[in-house]
Amino acid sequence: MSRAPKQPLIFQEKLKIPKEFLKFATPRDVANYRAERLKCDVLVEIGAGIGGQTIAFSRKCKKVIAVELNKERAKILNENLKKLHIKNVEVINGDALNKSILQKISKENPEIVFVDTERPEEVNRTLEQIQPPVKKILETYSVMTKKIAIEIPPFTDVKTLKENEFESEFISLNGQLNRLTLYFNNLKHFEKSAISLPSKERLTNSEKELKFQKVSSAKNFKYLYFIDPTIVVSGLLGELATKFNSSVLELSKPALVSNNELQSYFLTKYRIAKICEDKPEKILQEAQKIGAGKVILRYTLDPKDYWKTRNFYEKELTGKKEINLFRNEKQREAILCIKV
Repeated sequence: MSRAPKQPLIFQEKLKIPKEFLKFATPRDVANYRAERLKCDVLVEIGAGIGGQTIAFSRKCKKVIAVELNKERAKILNENLKKLHIKNVEVINGDALNKSILQKISKENPEIVFVDTERPEEVNRTLEQIQPPVKKILETYSVMTKKIAIEIPPFTDVKTLKENEFESEFISLNGQLNRLTLYFNNLKHFEKSAISLPSKERLTNSEKELKFQKVSSAKNFKYLYFIDPTIVVSGLLGELATKFNSSVLELSKPALVSNNELQSYFLTKYRIAKICEDKPEKILQEAQKIGAGKVILRYTLDPKDYWKTRNFYEKELTGKKEINLFRNEKQREAILCIKV
């Protein structure tokens, strides 16, 4: 997935940051949220990069020890700190597992350790591919503090870690999955959680048996809700459906359907205008009746076919309304919706 931030970095307007480093830096809302959750007296940040997260930590902690292996990034980090007149951050250019660096950090009696790991390019990511090694970090730094938080790529398999010792927190930024942070030991609040930024709406896993309905059709419902991908990836779909007492409809991606207007930053609301047979001529006919002029395709199709399909409908439409077209392939339904 892309690492390009949806929002600018903290104080980006005051800093000159090379473009090649921007896509890996922590967006402002994420940095501020995480700094608030991890505020303490002395914090160690491993993998500080150019300082997107470091600067936020410096505003909430009395002292930050920022460790960065890459010499060029460490140099930019130091320059950024000077430009912002930040004096409570000590930058260490080196390996966080180096013996002399470990000894130096240990003397500071850190309360919390935060690690921003390097991300391998491979699609099927495992903990063993991530640097610095997650298990080695936990083993080494647990001697200093039990409060350790580690950011890893959201689709990483964490099954090799011991269960019940950490919280998996999935961060959504502007409706898109952005980060996964593991909070260990005393930093753990839940088993699993998802938080939407900047709203800070949170959903957590339930220990109770979840009772919600799965339906095969959108018929007899007034509203369809597109679900933030963060909820699906985090495995909290059942909790979301149960919270709003709504039903799950499996389209190309899961959706909620309800006769009630639901309010959540994890949901995008659509009013169901018409359900018809999933045939282009039928869809076009109903879109014309609705007064559509634009058709947004909300189902999976080959990118090269997207505009070809849209143009097929829109060249025949003269209305002003924007229609969102969902497809229920199993029931051969086309669901024409208007975004609320």
